[in-house]
Amino acid sequence: MKNVILGSVAAATVVLVGFGVNHLNTLGKLGGGLKSRLVCNEVFIGGRNEQDVLDTEFDNLNDLGAVLPGGTNLEHEDLLPVKVDYDKKEVTSGLGLFGQTKSVYREGYGCILLRGNFKELPPLEPVDNKAWTVASPAKHGFDETALNAALDEVFDDPLPYHRGMVFIKGGELVAERYAPGFDKNTPMLSNSMAKTVTQMMVGAAKKDDLFDLDDRPMIEEWSGENDPRRQITWRHLLQMQTGLEFQENYTDPFTDISRMFLLSHSQAQYAIDKPLAYDPGTHWAYATGTSNILQRALRLALEDNGIPYHSFARDRIFEPLGAASAVFVPDSSGEFVGGSIVYATARDWAKLGQLFLQDGVWEGERIFPEGWVEFSTTRASASHNRYGAQLWLNLPSEKLKSKKFFPILPDTAYWFSGYEGQVVLVVPSLDMVIVHLGRTNPERELVPINAALELVMSTLISGGE
Repeated sequence: MKNVILGSVAAATVVLVGFGVNHLNTLGKLGGGLKSRLVCNEVFIGGRNEQDVLDTEFDNLNDLGAVLPGGTNLEHEDLLPVKVDYDKKEVTSGLGLFGQTKSVYREGYGCILLRGNFKELPPLEPVDNKAWTVASPAKHGFDETALNAALDEVFDDPLPYHRGMVFIKGGELVAERYAPGFDKNTPMLSNSMAKTVTQMMVGAAKKDDLFDLDDRPMIEEWSGENDPRRQITWRHLLQMQTGLEFQENYTDPFTDISRMFLLSHSQAQYAIDKPLAYDPGTHWAYATGTSNILQRALRLALEDNGIPYHSFARDRIFEPLGAASAVFVPDSSGEFVGGSIVYATARDWAKLGQLFLQDGVWEGERIFPEGWVEFSTTRASASHNRYGAQLWLNLPSEKLKSKKFFPILPDTAYWFSGYEGQVVLVVPSLDMVIVHLGRTNPERELVPINAALELVMSTLISGGE
């Protein structure tokens, strides 16, 4: 213990000399913010053991990318200790005395990272769960023995790559598998799959004719006659073609993504304030800030029409589908973190994918307007065939010489995508939805998923088609 303490003091001293107090305080806020919010959500939404979260989410994975002088990772447990208050449902973390940060749990909303004045939120009624119809693989012509052997091989990997997989065929659950410590009732983090949930909210609002895709959203900061950003439309936002300057760089802790995600009172406001780098509609760039702007635009459109914002996803998407585990987490301003933080079980993620497969209709109720799924899966003009509307496409890439994200799946497949390997794959030609939840290597995040799909889909495609 003495050596650990001395090592931590030495590392902090080096940092203090090399960076200065202000820089150190910022690093503490970045690392403490990441750690407090993730631990808080995993413990109080996911129901996981605190030490298991610390062991698996930080020691093996460098989410923030911040390394101190001498190669010390900012997320090292000795440098960024975590304190969980189970009575208050709060988690604090920071770099010693620097950057102390708190995340607080609110029922129905998850854990909010406190930055500035915290906005209290209206209560949300719980959602009634609707169970999947479970069918044997044999009903759909699959070899159950081969399927189970393939899943055994996938989940034999000791790394946290694969935590849950669900396979839906013909609207029925035909297979699922979970890693130790996770099961069908465990809500899991989606990271950027939240972008597609934001898109679904926009689609539900579009069904009410609150706006047209080529309308300009009611963003006051862009409304000036001489402000070129006033040309940005809902379509540009949905297709990531706003032209706004934004650094989506996960290896540098001081770029836009980290400052927005971990330091901002309002994540939408941070992105709204960015200047244009390109004319709207002419350049595609993946930017989490764009999805957060969509949440601001959606809130303004709903409130302008007297529709409650905070219960909208619950009332219009989660309740009809019976996705009882779904939790959309807001920031301190009270707006949902549209690009990053939704929790749900693998089974409930599959319901969200199935809604797309069913053209936006669930049990006879139309949730998306007609044509929404077609728009969602039409490539954004500057995206090199890779992207639709807050959805990724499995089309061969114009830029990458025909390489597809998932070679074993048809070109018509599309998917929700989360950082480090969360995916909801919608495969219309196979009448299938596939969910994968886990934590893969961020530099090669699809490699383990593709390996798993090669094993499992070989049994499904050959056996059922």
